[in-house]
Amino acid sequence: MAIPGHEFLTAHFSNNERTIVESYWVTPDGKETRVEYVEANPEDTAWKKLLTHIDIDALHENTYKHIREQSKVFAETAIKIAEDEGILKDYKDKNVINNVIVDMLFNEDDTSESKNELFIFKLKLFESDFIKKCENRELKSDLRKALNMRQALKVAIEIFEQSN
Repeated sequence: MAIPGHEFLTAHFSNNERTIVESYWVTPDGKETRVEYVEANPEDTAWKKLLTHIDIDALHENTYKHIREQSKVFAETAIKIAEDEGILKDYKDKNVINNVIVDMLFNEDDTSESKNELFIFKLKLFESDFIKKCENRELKSDLRKALNMRQALKVAIEIFEQSN
């Protein structure tokens, strides 16, 4: 339904079922924007009037764009919060990388989380081409048996140096 004294701006579905449309109306001077919710019901007068301003295909396209934009804003906000809280580190910063490497290699941590990190580290190493190509079973076995990141890295370096 048109809002008196306002011009149609845009609209999109506002629920997953696509039964409610959120429409935006702006005053001719652009100073005021109002939102109206309309049920997507073929019997509803407001729905019929809305369809004189926008068609179903455009509603679906606008909904897709709106969801994509909202996802982008959410991701940017989550990253900003994580950075502000110190949860997410900037891995482009060499100082951060150096600190992570030193902590990883020389701060002994025997928690289940560190064991999981070690397991993932070893998996990543075994995905490396130079380790895949290594024919020294003893070194590969040593890598599997490494009890911490430092031992795993030491064996990986040995394999790497033998492969070059």
